[in-house]
Amino acid sequence: MSLQEDDRPVAASDTSAPPPDLVGHAASLAREVCGLVHDHLELATLESRLFIGRVLWMASIAVFSALVLASAWLVLTGAAVLVLISVGVAPAMAMTLLAATNVLLALVGWLLLRRTSARLGWPATQRKLRPLAACP
Repeated sequence: MSLQEDDRPVAASDTSAPPPDLVGHAASLAREVCGLVHDHLELATLESRLFIGRVLWMASIAVFSALVLASAWLVLTGAAVLVLISVGVAPAMAMTLLAATNVLLALVGWLLLRRTSARLGWPATQRKLRPLAACP
């Protein structure tokens, strides 16, 4: 088997080989990157819309649940007042006693929130970001 002249491999230094189309490749790469960025932005937009819709739905459910719980609390408080009245406590005194109990519970809740909020603010991160005191 003999190699014909046309079947010879082209040498790297052969000047008859056409130069690579760098501009065409760069333009193709730029189009592909642009398309990829567009696809990523479209995906982020769609997921953001879905996220906002779900957050609004969750907020609506939370508001509805809070209203139901508040009405249940009012009914339980009214029932407690009726029990105190049936035991012999004056109606005005029973209502005042339950109102004071509600205020006390609200105060305890406020104090718990205040204590819990003191731990917010990324304290470990803030300690790391503060400049170190001059070492002796």
